[in-house]
Amino acid sequence: MSESDGMDDVVDGGLRQSLMVASRIAETLARKRQEAQRQQEHLDSQAAHEAQARLAAERSAAHAALAPVEKDQWWDNAQPSDIATAYTVAEAWKDHDPTALAASERIRQEVFARYGIDTRDVGTDTAYLESGIHTVATERARLAAPGTAAGVQGQDDHKSQLQSAIEWAAEEDPRFYAEWRNRQGFTDTVEDQRSVEKELIQYWQTATAPAVGQSTEGVDQTQSKADHQTDLGRATGWAKEHDPKFYDDWKLRHDFADTVADERSDENRLIRHWQAATGAQLASQSAAVEHEKAMQLLAAARAEELRAQAAKLAPQMERHQVPVEYLANPELTKALRLANNAKTPKALEVADAAVKERLYLIGKDGINGPDIDQLRKETTANVNGAGEEHFKDPAFVDAAKNLHEAKLLAEGGFKGDKWSTLEQRYERAEKELFARMEGVGREIENRVTGNDSSRLKDQGLKAETTSANDYGSAERQNAFATSLADSGANESQVRGRVAAERSEATHPRGALTMGKGAAKARKTPTGASKGAERFKGGPSK
Repeated sequence: MSESDGMDDVVDGGLRQSLMVASRIAETLARKRQEAQRQQEHLDSQAAHEAQARLAAERSAAHAALAPVEKDQWWDNAQPSDIATAYTVAEAWKDHDPTALAASERIRQEVFARYGIDTRDVGTDTAYLESGIHTVATERARLAAPGTAAGVQGQDDHKSQLQSAIEWAAEEDPRFYAEWRNRQGFTDTVEDQRSVEKELIQYWQTATAPAVGQSTEGVDQTQSKADHQTDLGRATGWAKEHDPKFYDDWKLRHDFADTVADERSDENRLIRHWQAATGAQLASQSAAVEHEKAMQLLAAARAEELRAQAAKLAPQMERHQVPVEYLANPELTKALRLANNAKTPKALEVADAAVKERLYLIGKDGINGPDIDQLRKETTANVNGAGEEHFKDPAFVDAAKNLHEAKLLAEGGFKGDKWSTLEQRYERAEKELFARMEGVGREIENRVTGNDSSRLKDQGLKAETTSANDYGSAERQNAFATSLADSGANESQVRGRVAAERSEATHPRGALTMGKGAAKARKTPTGASKGAERFKGGPSK
């Protein structure tokens, strides 16, 4: 017989009730956590979508800014600021966007051919590029009228200002002067020399200009002590933070000044240094504002151009249901234009197929197409020997893009046409990809060994297309040596190339050997499966 007085039942009932309450609380908390997680995921997804939309809009704006670069007429009329703006955009996007990479290479070629400036030496200094182009253009205009009084006077003024600037910098700012001398020693052309000289003159003029509130005569008498102390306080605070070495040197000199006049002179020197430095900063900020304005104007012009194209292509756009913004894709615009100009049913059928392919690819990659990061990830994962250095080559990136698009179209069920089947397009892109891998490896070897063929080509070295028999002739050897003399190659390189031609009786390019590190295409068997083996996931045969 149980001695229980009912307490156990009460305890069990209370425990069960507590567990039920706890279970409900836990369930409520779990639901709240799930809801909070869903909200966070939604916010993250929305933020990612907005970021992706902003990136796409920025890429479209960059494409609009770079579109004129491919037109010869634009280069004939482009101002230095126009070229600098295009260069800035291309450099900012060339590691991420195939169009920008191709534009960067076109800009490099055009600027070198027209102004003798290699943008590979410019880096991110857009102001230097603009100044260099302006200097070369101005100098050419001056030389167009040689012997004029204005030209002679301008040359004399430049020499006089340069001498004054050198004397001042050597005495007042020896650190800047030493850096300037170092840059001057590495100038390769007359235009570069002139640009460096003008840089020193401008620095000297800015630094020796009267401080705010001063006049050129009677400075101490006309400037109030309060204004002077205000400027001195600002200059001191700026120098402590941004140029401590200059400040320490100035402080030591100022503290040991022998006279009040020397002390005041040192203070004015610090104020001028502060104004010159902050003036450059303001100029940089102003340049950024001007760049933004230029980008907005270019975007507006591009939008107007798209509207004009839409008016001409309206029938085809309506037939294929193409939004106006899709015209920013040049390949789609070209296909629509072909459809609009088609005169026969067969031509219209081919053009329509091209339009459908482009619309499919836009649906997969967006209006701007795949970016370089996407192509890099896909290509390096599937192609033996593809490395980071290859994606700095516009031709290689273009081949990778063509291969990527051929793969997408094959997956989408497209077949191409009888003139160019999808299989043939894939094989052409693959062949070009491997050829560019070989070419990039050879170019790297040439740069390492000092035989930079790309620069020799830039400087006008053109191989003559003569027969193999002509290469061994004395006339051919003399002509070849003469062409090398002005190419930028040194004396030993000239002798080596001429000797190679004489001994081999072939074009000197035949004497070049590919380095051990150069990329090589993997040998593959012939047959129906060769494309799929060379590139994983390629279109089936």
